[in-house]
Amino acid sequence: MQKWFNRWHGKQQDIKRTLRDSYIHRILGEHIFHHHIWALDRNSVAGGLSLGLFVAFTPTIPFQMLFCAVLAIFLRINLPVSLAACWITNPITALPIYLAARNLGRYFLLNSSLGEFALSLFNLESKSGKFVEQSLYLWTGSLVFSVLSALVGNAVVRLAWYLYHRLKGKQ
Repeated sequence: MQKWFNRWHGKQQDIKRTLRDSYIHRILGEHIFHHHIWALDRNSVAGGLSLGLFVAFTPTIPFQMLFCAVLAIFLRINLPVSLAACWITNPITALPIYLAARNLGRYFLLNSSLGEFALSLFNLESKSGKFVEQSLYLWTGSLVFSVLSALVGNAVVRLAWYLYHRLKGKQ
């Protein structure tokens, strides 16, 4: 495990050297080099995975990596983990995930009084109204998937971290 950590740390140092004096460095400043953005500690990794999963399930596919990077730097959580996790939705998996999210959102909005209220705010008879209706279904389901996956991802990292250190201590 130590060998893997040393290799990870070396790669992170290479990435930091490449970023120095780059366009991104000029825009974001020294925030890009904050310790927690590159750290492999429990809170940083759990936060990075949560952020990546949350953004992955939102229908923002062309901008997901940009959102993840900016939010990871702002929240000071692991940048590489959050960027990797946002690739859960990719050109191959996006369609099934977004269809499932739309169906879940449709179910929630059509079977709740809050959903009926939200849908009554729009004139859904026109073509643009149908677009708004489908968008509401998609965003509702996507936010449910996003929140649940972020919570589960955070809990799994924390549990795995606890179990690893517990087992490591018994050796």
